Amino acid sequence: MAFLKNVWYCAGWAYELEDKGHYARKILGESVLVFRKEDGEVAAMSNVCPHRFAPLVKGLRRGDNFVCPYHGLEFNAEGKCVGNPNEGGIPKAAVLKTYPLVELWGALWIWMGDPARADEDLIPDFSMAHDREGWAVVRGFLFTEANYELVVDNLMDRTHVQHLHPLLRFTEERPPNFERNQSIEQVSDTQLWDYHEELNSPPFPILKLTWPDAPDDIMNYFDVRWDAPGNMLLHAGTTQMGTNREVGSHTEGANLITPADENHTWYFWSQARDINIDNAEIDAGLKKGVADTFEFEDGAMVADCAELMDTLGSSDLMSLKPVLLPSDAGAIRVRRMLQALIAKEQAEEAAEKEKVLATG
Repeated sequence: MAFLKNVWYCAGWAYELEDKGHYARKILGESVLVFRKEDGEVAAMSNVCPHRFAPLVKGLRRGDNFVCPYHGLEFNAEGKCVGNPNEGGIPKAAVLKTYPLVELWGALWIWMGDPARADEDLIPDFSMAHDREGWAVVRGFLFTEANYELVVDNLMDRTHVQHLHPLLRFTEERPPNFERNQSIEQVSDTQLWDYHEELNSPPFPILKLTWPDAPDDIMNYFDVRWDAPGNMLLHAGTTQMGTNREVGSHTEGANLITPADENHTWYFWSQARDINIDNAEIDAGLKKGVADTFEFEDGAMVADCAELMDTLGSSDLMSLKPVLLPSDAGAIRVRRMLQALIAKEQAEEAAEKEKVLATG
């Protein structure tokens, strides 16, 4: 499967480095060692020793150097072999691939493509889902056995909520004046907004946790900003009707979807709220609620769908010619945009190879 490479992916949250200072994670099919150096900067390089392909993460760490647990080759933060306890000196070919890595908004952003094209200004803006005055933030991450595009589809879809999520489904009959609206705005070839709005909405269970004093006349909004290939901002909330979304509970969520490989996905999430921000019980409840919702509801469902797609002969959704609903419009547009970006990138790579061959 082809992945878009010359973009920023989330490699994890910065808090994951607070313990050992390093970890390994598969990203786009490559095993990557992510670490914080002694000077505080972050770095990333291949986790695979080029001698017998052992995992460096299981070896010793000496300052900013990592020692292979199999035969003792030692590599520095630039991926160069600087030590060999065996005969023969340092092999010239013992060099590890390194990756641009940037720490921003509590996340670690990795560039898996051409390092020369890694521009930090291309990292999508998630400042509104980060720690700031008047807001509280909880974060976490999960892993699911499904292709990342299925996870993106799920996050852009509002209509499944009533059927899959007990904490988010309506607990009362929808009133006669209930109204659901959806619209799409494509900002560029790499960004799209999918807007959802539910007017005159009945309450749902989790609202008792985030806004226990909510009035009866409420509306929900659920706006998703997608940045290629799977970095999504969830701008959502429940507010009082007629207040232009001002009075109520507001959340800003980062939903950062990173392929581990073709059939497995990392889901890094954060949720910022502007109500009851000093309540540790709400922090714990939200963290457990989001984790459980994805692990046992969304994640489990998309994994089931992926398994059944395989029985039909393909892991590619569109090749199976699925029945489409009006609510699928945003997800389908995103899929088409992503495929266009991948095709463009592959064409550029092919042209560059031809140019190199032609010039000898």
